Amino acid sequence: MANQVPVFKISLTNASILSGLYLGVAVLVELVRRAWNPRWIERVSLSLEAFPARTLELFGLFEPLRRAWVEERISPLGVRFVYGFTTVAVIFILGMAVGGLMWLIARFAARSSTPE
Repeated sequence: MANQVPVFKISLTNASILSGLYLGVAVLVELVRRAWNPRWIERVSLSLEAFPARTLELFGLFEPLRRAWVEERISPLGVRFVYGFTTVAVIFILGMAVGGLMWLIARFAARSSTPE
């Protein structure tokens, strides 16, 4: 196993890049929405919010967040922070899961190809 692939490092790097891209796009969309507010940007904003909202709903956390927002116990910026954190967490979890699966497959393949 001299040529081991650093799966964990690759997964961590990919998850970081994807998270950074998502957050960068989300910030850009929010800036455009606040500065010029073209009609199409609302759809983009809602699309970016749909993924974390569904994820929170899956874990039963969307309704308490919605109630807190309606009752003004959390600001819109706070909601955006929760959405951003949720998305980054899911990206990292998926990245690590895929990386772990790749590591297991590589390890299995290395064992099968090793002469006994």
